Amino acid sequence: MPHDMPKESYIWNLNNPNFPEKTLLAPSPLCSMAFNHKHNDIIVGGSYNGSLSFFDLRIGNSAGVIKPQKTTILEKSHHDPVYDVYWLTLGKTGSECVSSSTDGRLHWWDMTFIKDGTPAVPTETFMMEEKIMVDGEPKNKLLGGTSLEYSADAGPTKYLIGTEQGYILQANRRPNKPVEIMSRYGIDQGKHHGPVYSLWRNPGHSKYFLSVGDWSAKIWSDELVQPIM
Repeated sequence: MPHDMPKESYIWNLNNPNFPEKTLLAPSPLCSMAFNHKHNDIIVGGSYNGSLSFFDLRIGNSAGVIKPQKTTILEKSHHDPVYDVYWLTLGKTGSECVSSSTDGRLHWWDMTFIKDGTPAVPTETFMMEEKIMVDGEPKNKLLGGTSLEYSADAGPTKYLIGTEQGYILQANRRPNKPVEIMSRYGIDQGKHHGPVYSLWRNPGHSKYFLSVGDWSAKIWSDELVQPIM
């Protein structure tokens, strides 16, 4: 990362498009952000250095510059930029989120566990791996996560992950059980020929989802491992 790389991110008001309303100043430039669905003043941002920062828009200086209230400790965060982050709608507190990165990890975080002055560590971590043959022996290969999709309508324990390798994983995280991969979309047929940069479920029919990558968009169904369109 260049030393003079800007670290500012902005909150905009559509009624005043020429000047940002608030400036978020993280320790490292943000690659992804998400508003909390239960607490509209809370934002989580995933940084270039792999850490997550939690901002409270009600707290800032007179110039509208807001620094994070809480930041995860680098040693326990991602080792690559955080390319996507989602707040979970499971539970009543709205304090839990999930992040993905090209380091091959999914991290789950609970904001209530991140106290000022104490190290912030993920509540759970899942390594996205696949078996490949090297010299006739199976080896584990990490899959880099480039996009995420989470919708409680499709199932509060289901997560879609787009990978650098061009295909899509569906992970299932059930209480008190290890995270497991339920489906792999596009491995045999129909995968993107490059990273999956965006995933989005149909808001009216949640079993269908859209993926974007390699100059194309593809529509999938949870029930089929190849694209339907």
